[in-house]
Amino acid sequence: MTHEDTRAVRPPSPPGRRQVQSWQEAEHNAAAWMRHWGYEDARAQPGGSDGGVDVRSRRALGQVKYQAVAVGRPELQRLFGARGRALDKDLLFFTGSSYAATAIGYAAENGIALFVYGLDGSMTAVNAPARRIATAPASTPPTSPAESAPATPAPVLTSATTPGPPQDVRPGMGRIGLGLVLMAVALFIPGSESFEPRPSRALATLLMVAVPTVLIVSGMREKSRRRYWPTGLGLLLLDLPAAWITNARLWRGDIADVALPATFTVLSLTGAVLLLRWNTRNTAGPSGTAAS
Repeated sequence: MTHEDTRAVRPPSPPGRRQVQSWQEAEHNAAAWMRHWGYEDARAQPGGSDGGVDVRSRRALGQVKYQAVAVGRPELQRLFGARGRALDKDLLFFTGSSYAATAIGYAAENGIALFVYGLDGSMTAVNAPARRIATAPASTPPTSPAESAPATPAPVLTSATTPGPPQDVRPGMGRIGLGLVLMAVALFIPGSESFEPRPSRALATLLMVAVPTVLIVSGMREKSRRRYWPTGLGLLLLDLPAAWITNARLWRGDIADVALPATFTVLSLTGAVLLLRWNTRNTAGPSGTAAS
């Protein structure tokens, strides 16, 4: 069933008010609202190990907190990590309290929709991704792009508000652009006069084309707006040693002549590894699950 089909069955009015007096009722309330927004197969899963997910749908994952303290960034990181490689799933977070500033900022970077529910079962959108999901017309699927700045809480949701503006640039364009630049460099350098490929020109070109190919393919498949520049810079540094190692001219002479390209090679490889590991840690949940 397509997104358009599932949105067509969205109820014309919000779910009926219900008293939320336990975490189980909070989860069932969140699931009812998700079904109203078009996730028609959303079901609460009270009890057991949820792995950061309390409500599951084929197109979305929801986490529900029944607590008095403000939700912090670690809770959102856990939900983000629980999605894994299913980047097509929307992420929704529900709480009966509020959100810390760090949590709102993290949600804006990663397109997580934030909601606050009342004890009467009402639901309030806290940021722009949440308002897009809650106010999208029945003929269009909800989207969850990252936002540039946190928004103030909106009134209790109804179906008569205006949807937010669409995003101008699709996710992944940055790495596609970097991949195309590196692809051009990989095709040009092995054929230049200053390059003496070893063991062969074809192998040198193949090694240098590997990184830009990964960048372009991953950019075309990307659906979220997670921070990517550290990984992109790391892959750029990883591509440089491929050019140096396969250029025989850099490795002729005595130890002093070889020291310079060897030093640059080691520094580039070290910098690439550190950047990739740093970005993985910063986009992973508190349990260490990688988010990218």
